Amino acid sequence: KQLLKEATELVIATDADREGEMIARELIEYCGYRGPIQRLWLSALNEASIRQALSTVKQGAETYPLYLSALARSRADWLIGMNFSRLFTLLGRQAGYTGVLSVGRVQTPTLRLVVDRDREIANFIPKPFWNLDVQLCTAGHSFLAKWVADESVTDEEGRCLDQSAAAAALNALQNSQTATAISVEIERGRDVAPLPFDLSTLQEVCSAKFGLGVQETLDVAQALYETHKATTYPRTDCGYLPESM
Repeated sequence: KQLLKEATELVIATDADREGEMIARELIEYCGYRGPIQRLWLSALNEASIRQALSTVKQGAETYPLYLSALARSRADWLIGMNFSRLFTLLGRQAGYTGVLSVGRVQTPTLRLVVDRDREIANFIPKPFWNLDVQLCTAGHSFLAKWVADESVTDEEGRCLDQSAAAAALNALQNSQTATAISVEIERGRDVAPLPFDLSTLQEVCSAKFGLGVQETLDVAQALYETHKATTYPRTDCGYLPESM
């Protein structure tokens, strides 16, 4: 605080996201600094990225909206959590529930998604269906064709639910030299290279492949970024790398 009183210019160098912006701006506000502000925007700690960021320091006004965004998020979380948790806890008591019902701007919709999916799984009734894929050849070209069952034996997704109909079709195909294609689909596609991981995707993959918890994955990613300078800033939703890399 004393150093800020003596400073003639301030450079914010916190994490390059809205939460990093908010941490810096709240400290600036608390300390009462009113001088010029610049922003060091750095998402990787390798030498080239640091030099690039130092040569292109932003004006503080450019990133000030990030602070407002983080502030709005913080206040929304606080107001919704404080008021609705109290409301639903009291409603729960009227219904005989004695615990606390926690409500959050993000946690409650997320919980709803989990509950809905869990109910879908619990109520799912498997239905057997039959598909026939046939390798056909015409004019010297081979292609894979899919048997189309009659609508009377299919569900809303076009899958055959009648085993005898599928067996009859298989027998007919095995004893026939010709088949008629009723529709042809030709698609030309181009696959672009996948983007690097964002934090949430990285946590999903590490959980599925290595059994790592969310916090454990974050700790490793943070260490790779801060300690070893091996990766870019992990706490971001942006999958693009800085040009300096």
